[in-house]
Amino acid sequence: MTTTIYPAGPVSVDPGKLAPSSSFRKNVSAVISSIVLFFVVYLILVIAAVALAVACFYGGIALIVALPKLLTIVAGLGMMGVGVSVIFFLVKFIFSVSRMENAGRVEIHEADQPRLFAFIRRLSEETKTPFPKKIFLSPDVNACVFYNSSFWSMFFPVRKNLEIGVGLVNAVNISEFKAIIAHEFGHFSQRSMKLGSFTYNVNRVIFNMLYENKSYGRFLESWGRIDGLLSIFAVITAKIAQGIQSILRHSYQSINKNYMGLSRQMEFHADAIAASVAGGNNIVSGLSRVEVAQGCYNSAVENAYDWVKEQKISTNIFNDQRVVLGFMAEKHGLAIRGGLPVVDLQFIQNFSKSRVNYLDQWASHPTLADRKKNVEALELEVPADETLAWSVFDNAEELQRQFTHKFYETVTIEMPAKPVADDEFHQLFYSRIEEQKMPDVYNGFYTDRYVDPSKWSYQHTTATPTATPETIFTEINTQLIKSVSNNQQDLDILKAIAEKQIDVKSFDFDGIKYPSEEAAQVVAQLEKEIESQQKEIDGLDLQAFEYYRSLKGERLVEDYQAYGRLVQEHQDYITTAGKVLERLFPLYHDVTLESAEQVVRSLKAEEEPAFKKVLQLALDRGVISNNQPTLLADEARGFLSKYYEYLIGTDFQQHELQAITRLAIEVGNDWEKMKFRRHRELLASQLEVSPAA
Repeated sequence: MTTTIYPAGPVSVDPGKLAPSSSFRKNVSAVISSIVLFFVVYLILVIAAVALAVACFYGGIALIVALPKLLTIVAGLGMMGVGVSVIFFLVKFIFSVSRMENAGRVEIHEADQPRLFAFIRRLSEETKTPFPKKIFLSPDVNACVFYNSSFWSMFFPVRKNLEIGVGLVNAVNISEFKAIIAHEFGHFSQRSMKLGSFTYNVNRVIFNMLYENKSYGRFLESWGRIDGLLSIFAVITAKIAQGIQSILRHSYQSINKNYMGLSRQMEFHADAIAASVAGGNNIVSGLSRVEVAQGCYNSAVENAYDWVKEQKISTNIFNDQRVVLGFMAEKHGLAIRGGLPVVDLQFIQNFSKSRVNYLDQWASHPTLADRKKNVEALELEVPADETLAWSVFDNAEELQRQFTHKFYETVTIEMPAKPVADDEFHQLFYSRIEEQKMPDVYNGFYTDRYVDPSKWSYQHTTATPTATPETIFTEINTQLIKSVSNNQQDLDILKAIAEKQIDVKSFDFDGIKYPSEEAAQVVAQLEKEIESQQKEIDGLDLQAFEYYRSLKGERLVEDYQAYGRLVQEHQDYITTAGKVLERLFPLYHDVTLESAEQVVRSLKAEEEPAFKKVLQLALDRGVISNNQPTLLADEARGFLSKYYEYLIGTDFQQHELQAITRLAIEVGNDWEKMKFRRHRELLASQLEVSPAA
């Protein structure tokens, strides 16, 4: 008999705590009202479309009968086609099915994972949720309940599937795992809000009508190609469809905004369901760990991509994720409990100290802080079982290696690669961290930024510098650097509010409430503050340079001037490559042959010659590395020596387009690496004190 660990939930739960809130009921009313209004408008359009179809059929038949010639027959059929096509446009969503695709998803069966299935079965009973139709694993740091939705799923029950991310399992304990899966079940439990599911499907129907029209467009194009006269009627149909979309789009925006508000309430309710069976503290700690685990998984994946270039592949990318988690805990002094770092809301908020606060009416999920406040009010806490979530999985390591292998199925490996063992990854990762680390004496003052010596005069002075490392590289000045970064993020938010990209009526800045109309004034205020802070940082950079110049002499001036030239060359490359990518952008989307020809002519005349110059300079400077299987330097030389057409007749030369795109991006990455190396070398070398020249 298989024994499955199953953490206990709260002893007694007041059903009233799980009842829909007044905010939820208010959002439900708003959604229902907007949906009713939408369908009133929609019904009027359908009646008008039917009337149009009747008129088109009557007119088409009358034309054919009155003048029975080939031209009039085609014209009559075209008129009837307009009527049928407009009606079809308004009802095509009935035949549409929305499929949740994930190429990395793999179905698992009870015979292979009996403990996991027993765990989920017990949890589905506890949450009063039907057992999933199918259970899938994916490599992601996520869990979700999904199903293929259609118009008919609003009226007939559809069994849901459960997807569990291996990256999530790898980063939580069993209590948090229970809480996270219970949250997903909570969206569809008997105690959950059935209207939410209905609203989701209505939203999908409307979205299909407004935005998912590629197949309909292809239908009109094929209809128009049959005969030149029919193409006129196809254009008329398209214009009518565009008019219908314009009318419906305004209604849809109202529905969508109200639906987002309902979605946030549904998240709160699902959290309450999770808290009722697993403890509110465990859903909060689980969500907190997931946020951190996502970044650590991304880091492991980035390293995996980098090592492919060095002909190395990971044997277990999820062990790599745990290594990154361990490093993060080490770096930030986090306690380890049950083999996992202890992550709380305060730790996460330390990475984003925003001065702007607003209610994002278009956000489908509430903030983690709001979710924590919501579940804490329920007072449903349970001591966590620190056993790893892997305890309910059979053959855990084999699963991790299976999904690691699946990850590499999507990666092009051009030459045989050497597997990197778990202990070797640890060494390689930490050595790379050490390579990127700035000397400790700088106290983080130069972390994640570059010195900009472009405005320095380098005027010689015999005066003894008054500033020293002790007065420059202080904690206050390091925090100044971080403050500029945070302020820049806040500036982007405020600009989005000012430009109506973020649709809010008001916002708070530094605790003061402002109407959205005054966002531009706050933008100007913050821009002045950032400018002042940047001047202070530039002054500190210059003071540091003058201090080390007094010790190292004019040799340091030469080093900084050489670095300044490299920075300018890097910027020239980025600007030129950016123009190439901008020029190519239309070719990767729907474009007419005439437009494509114009793009290629402009590229050949303007961007390509300039790009070849900066590419040659990158080769001359040794920026492009050739110690990788893709041999980027050889690709660059090949591009410089060949004449690319990009488009011959009606055929795009895909290998040529891919080559210039790849070079523009990859050489830019190599430039960034060289700039960082030179910057780090410069800062390290100035510490090597020798008598001034």
